[in-house]
Amino acid sequence: MTSFAARAAIAMQHARMYAEAVHRAGRLRDLVAVSQSITGSLDSADVMRRITQAVAGMRPGALGAVHLYDAARGVLRAEALSGAEWDGLPIERPANVGLPGVVFEAQTPVLVPQPLTHPRSIARDWWQKRPKGTYYGVPIAVGETFVGVLDYILPDGLPDAEEQEALRLLAAQAGIALRNAGLYQTERVQAERIRALAAVNQQMSSTLDLDELLRTICESAAALIGVRFVAFWLADEHARTVTLASTSEPEIAGDAPRRMASYDLGATGWVARHRERLVIDDITNDHRIMDGEWLERWGLTAYAAYPVLAGDELLAILAFLNSTPIRVGEDAADVVDMFLAQASVAVRNAQLYREAQRRRDVAETLARVAREMTGSLEVERIAEMVTRGLVDLLDTRAAALYRYDAETGGLRQLAAYGAGADVVRGLDFRAGEGVPGWAIAERKIVTTPDVLREPRVNLSPELRERVVRNDIGAVVGVPLLTRDSIVGALALGDRRGREFSADELQALQAFADQAALALENARLYAAAQESLARLRETQAQLVQAAKMSALGQLVSGVAHELNNPLSVIIGYGQLLLARDVPATLKRPLELMVAQGDRMAKIVRNLLYFARQRPPERAAVDIRQVMEQTLSLRLNHLTLSGIAVERDFPDALPVINGDAQQLEQVFLNLLLNAEQAIHETKAAGRIALRARLRPDGRAIFAQVVDDGPGIPADALPRVFEPFYTTKTVGMGTGLGLSVSYGIVQEHGGRLTVDSRPGETTFTLELPVTALPTPRAAAGERRVFDGVGKLVLVVEDEPSVLDLVVTLLGETGWRIDVAPGGRAGLGRVRRNRYDLIVSDIRMPDGDGQEFYEQALAHDPALRHRFIFITGDTAGDESRTFIEGAEVPVVEKPFSPTAFEEAVWRVMTAAGP
Repeated sequence: MTSFAARAAIAMQHARMYAEAVHRAGRLRDLVAVSQSITGSLDSADVMRRITQAVAGMRPGALGAVHLYDAARGVLRAEALSGAEWDGLPIERPANVGLPGVVFEAQTPVLVPQPLTHPRSIARDWWQKRPKGTYYGVPIAVGETFVGVLDYILPDGLPDAEEQEALRLLAAQAGIALRNAGLYQTERVQAERIRALAAVNQQMSSTLDLDELLRTICESAAALIGVRFVAFWLADEHARTVTLASTSEPEIAGDAPRRMASYDLGATGWVARHRERLVIDDITNDHRIMDGEWLERWGLTAYAAYPVLAGDELLAILAFLNSTPIRVGEDAADVVDMFLAQASVAVRNAQLYREAQRRRDVAETLARVAREMTGSLEVERIAEMVTRGLVDLLDTRAAALYRYDAETGGLRQLAAYGAGADVVRGLDFRAGEGVPGWAIAERKIVTTPDVLREPRVNLSPELRERVVRNDIGAVVGVPLLTRDSIVGALALGDRRGREFSADELQALQAFADQAALALENARLYAAAQESLARLRETQAQLVQAAKMSALGQLVSGVAHELNNPLSVIIGYGQLLLARDVPATLKRPLELMVAQGDRMAKIVRNLLYFARQRPPERAAVDIRQVMEQTLSLRLNHLTLSGIAVERDFPDALPVINGDAQQLEQVFLNLLLNAEQAIHETKAAGRIALRARLRPDGRAIFAQVVDDGPGIPADALPRVFEPFYTTKTVGMGTGLGLSVSYGIVQEHGGRLTVDSRPGETTFTLELPVTALPTPRAAAGERRVFDGVGKLVLVVEDEPSVLDLVVTLLGETGWRIDVAPGGRAGLGRVRRNRYDLIVSDIRMPDGDGQEFYEQALAHDPALRHRFIFITGDTAGDESRTFIEGAEVPVVEKPFSPTAFEEAVWRVMTAAGP
């Protein structure tokens, strides 16, 4: 029995071994058959389908798939599946995701016994239906290049060694087959591309019809790249727009919502601005896409566009649209580049041809118009020739030429020509009205395909009605400019919807330049004599102005030098008057001080005249200002035979102003009145009047003379700088201009009214609330300097002596220094309670001394007083305002100096 069992076991083992041998032989035959079938096919899709069928047939319930690697996008995509059971797994995934991603990273076969629990598994719901399933993935490679993954899934159990070996052999065969199929496909596509490119080249060499050539390029590109729709947009670099010129599918393009786009809008505009390729896989998620509803209606969801360039110039844009993402491989990229190069040549050739034609036509028309215009300086004749030439050359319904009115900003029509010229015939435009007004405002060519819907165009009701009646919609406006000056404007009109090309606009600009030159020549010819006379007058005025400028500088220097001795005279005079002096000396001292004050006032007036002092606002009595000004000229006026009348009310409110500047205004008006009277007679009358406006908010002050009056044509210009009606040498033309500016600075107005026998200049000055003045001290405020140390830095010995005297009388201990450098040395050796310093000194100025002294001891910031006669200088004034240091201006009185010392020491504290 035992022997029988042993023999049975051996027999069963032999049977099993035989069955396995038969099964292995069958697998081998299947593998050989599959290898022969896939190596014999040149269709890559067929190759992958056969591989997955062979893999699925290796064991009952097995699944097979081929994932191909897209290096450009970094993804694995399932290109062939053995059956519907793969549903639930992603068709496309990032290359490093899932179990195929493990194979991609390892680049070697990967066996996963339990995919359900593997950390890299995805779609776990799918694997839960196959809890005992196993996964085996083999990389597909061609040489060293990774191509994809061959996936093998068993419902139960692991693939044995023979299955794994068979799968590795299939993967190797698949790599070879895919390479062969790819080479075949590449060769076939390349042949098709060569034929297409040859056809385009042949067409380029046989025709200059740009429309037909671009249509061929679009159709060929659509077929070779494998997209549904191709559009070719021509660029206008000047207008920064692109225009749809041709497409591969006229049916799709037929209801396109727009055929022109700005560089600033949409995906096409983005390519135009950046001169770069743009690829958009999903137009619904990109804000740059316009007309999305139209694209979706045709099932176009992916977009790619390329710029067509000639050097740095953008000629066109070639755009591809498709229902799936557009992928252009290296070989296809070469084809795109060749299409772009061919398109560049085609566009350039067509442009050159059209440009040559246009230049010839424009040159002929311009030459004719130029010949005709050189024979005439009549503006109307010139306008007629320009408008007629434009209508003939550009085939428009209307053209009009306008002259610019600089005073009103409006446009006056010179000529209108064309079948639709009634739209503007006889119409002038106000400033900013119509397309010509728009062009003037923009100072460049402006255009609109529908003027009635253009929000930037201001149309009167009459003009709007004319536009509708004459079937005009497309309008172009061109400003006529000469050396940046506006001369006029040209306007062209045609039927609604016409888009004027860049060439047409360039021709229009050429006519505009010719018209502007002709109009300017006519204007210059008419104004030649007047310009010559004005030139001579201006030259005389400039010479006089230069003399006045030099005089002002001289006056400023002299006035500054007078301040030092005046300080000493006034200061010592007031010190003496404050003491008991004999009665015989008191009157001379008072006269000396009074005359010193008078000299100080003269100095201030000179500085005001030379514009070397800033205006000082204070309460001003206009009656007193007018009286003081009159006192300067009264004796001379009386001797000249001119009577003066005064008409002032008993009381007028004060105004907030600068009395010295207002005196200058009234002095200028008195001088003008005096000179005007003496132009025609030996004697005359001047009246000074002042009154309060009825509402009490302003004061009217008038200077009236009975001279010959100001001519009506000169009246509008009397306040212009350098304008004068006087003979050469009798005036600079600046007095009234300066007066006008002063009154304006006071918030008022200066006006003139003139007729033969009477001229009236009227000042209107506002009555404003005045700032609350500081309470005046009832007593002289003198600081007791006993025990205190002061440093006086002054280079003028007489002024230094005065300051030392004033300080010595109040008990100060005094150090002196002749300049800033010596003063700084003393500051570094001693601690001072007060420093009194000049600003302008030869041995180190006051500003440098102040800054270095504060760097040594910041506490000195509030213990400085400046005494100076140079607050008028811009540099000194800026420094003083920034430092916020008290200033005693020369010439000064002892009281003013003592007040400044008291304020500084009181504020500084002990």
